[in-house]
Amino acid sequence: MRPLLVLLLLASCRPSDAPAKGRGVGAGELVLPLVPRPAARPKAAVVSFPDGSRVRVPVADTAQARERGLMFRSALGADEGMLFAFGSDQQLGFWMKNTFVDLDMLWLDGDGKVTTLHERVPKSTAQTPEDQVATRAGFGSYVLELAAGQAQRRKTGVGAVLKLEIVEETP
Repeated sequence: MRPLLVLLLLASCRPSDAPAKGRGVGAGELVLPLVPRPAARPKAAVVSFPDGSRVRVPVADTAQARERGLMFRSALGADEGMLFAFGSDQQLGFWMKNTFVDLDMLWLDGDGKVTTLHERVPKSTAQTPEDQVATRAGFGSYVLELAAGQAQRRKTGVGAVLKLEIVEETP
């Protein structure tokens, strides 16, 4: 009786061969909203832009990672950036304290649609008085920070839809 019970339990745990309901997604493709499985956290994602270009970026999905963001980076290449994940659409404010590079900042809703775009947000230095540090706000579940000029280069503006794909997770 016990072996039969174990066999039944194992059979019920087998993954389904049926396609997932809703949007058709491929292996490794992210289904928005970006919500990590309980045992894993997104570490990196690939962002696909309207012009067909793609950028691999780290994902900041904890308060500590979001607070640090791209602070203290002395340079940011054309194919670098960071995706800040918040889990639900909300009003989000950012400031550029100790961010040593100019940025394009894109707010994305839960479907990956750009709701707000701030281009060429000016950098700060360690000596920049706090009342002179640039601040920006928008509404969304995600904020994507890229090197200044990249949104225009990638033909991305308000209303564009970006595809987010988790490519690396950490337990």
